[in-house]
Amino acid sequence: MEQTRIVVLGGGYSGMMAARRLAHNLRGQQVQITLVNAAPHFVQRVRLHQLAAEQKPEAFSLRDALQPHGIRFMQAKVTRIDPQVQALTVQTAAGSQTLAYDYLIYALGSYVDMSVIPGLREHALSLATEATAAQLRDQLPTFAGRGGRLVICGGGLTGIEAATEFAEAYPGLKVTLLTRDTFGAQLSRKGRDYTRQVFKRLGIEIRDQLAIQAITADAIEYEGGSMAYDACLWAGAFTVPPLARESGLKVNTLGQIITDDRLRSVTDSHIYAIGDSADISAAIGTPIRMACATALPMGVHVANELADRLKGREHRPYEFMYYFRCISLGRKAGLVQMVDPNDAPKESILTGRVGAAFKEMICKYTTWQVRHPRWTFLPRRPASERTARETAVVGVR
Repeated sequence: MEQTRIVVLGGGYSGMMAARRLAHNLRGQQVQITLVNAAPHFVQRVRLHQLAAEQKPEAFSLRDALQPHGIRFMQAKVTRIDPQVQALTVQTAAGSQTLAYDYLIYALGSYVDMSVIPGLREHALSLATEATAAQLRDQLPTFAGRGGRLVICGGGLTGIEAATEFAEAYPGLKVTLLTRDTFGAQLSRKGRDYTRQVFKRLGIEIRDQLAIQAITADAIEYEGGSMAYDACLWAGAFTVPPLARESGLKVNTLGQIITDDRLRSVTDSHIYAIGDSADISAAIGTPIRMACATALPMGVHVANELADRLKGREHRPYEFMYYFRCISLGRKAGLVQMVDPNDAPKESILTGRVGAAFKEMICKYTTWQVRHPRWTFLPRRPASERTARETAVVGVR
């Protein structure tokens, strides 16, 4: 019998989850699962601020994690998708190759957009990759030793975690956070107040409601003034690779693949999209933000969905609900912000060392899930809420 060829693009949280769980769901079946990733090891993206603070997050080989489960690993960069003939063009160390598929799972993730303002790419760093995090790690001790200033641009969770991590790790470093919005806008009142307390304790300066216009070699320019810096960390918006758009798949304005409620591309039913590269919000009536908290359940669902499809079983729509947001505030404090199912903040929070311990537990659990996908929890809304939501989605269609 011919094998069904399944290719997973991307070895992040969603891609690894999908590949490992598929291998479990389809054990004994005539399938060949191949995971393609540019890097040879798994990157804990949620811990890159720790790497930049001279800590050593766990890393493991993708090949070693996949091969015992019968999954083929290919270290390569995908340069083209041709849905018409169901084939990929990949660039490996040995040169360009063609890889055919019957089903494709697109999980290429996202990266920090370094093109949004003049001078950003030339003068700022980011926490988007291990390489850029390591570059920042190598520079910070020198700046801290002479009382230099690190300016972090972006008041989202990445900016907040980076600011507190570096201020705690390098007491001699002057840390300033600039944000266009009101500081802590995504948090509840209690959450904002607590985060401000931690910033004050660590000596971090906050300047919010500033629109950054340009970055030069030694200053950040914004409406009404400028600020000198020794190091600039950009913690702004994420974007996704242009590959899906270039391949003719239907995408949103950001470039995410638009999917149906099965996480299949609305352009091609043989292509699934998960993680940061997917936009399922219109199909299920729930906004989905970029995060490992959403990427992992997507990987679970697509593995279940594709396995059921190959076995001729009935499809069940994807659904998701939020519970909380976890924010590290250095190693000694944390904030767990409770949210409603649609991610709106509640006034309930956990703080201090309890919050830090909870955050650390969640970070460890994400890696554990990748290694043990069989036991991953998949959020499911209450029956009454599902009925109301499904009615609304039908109306949208």
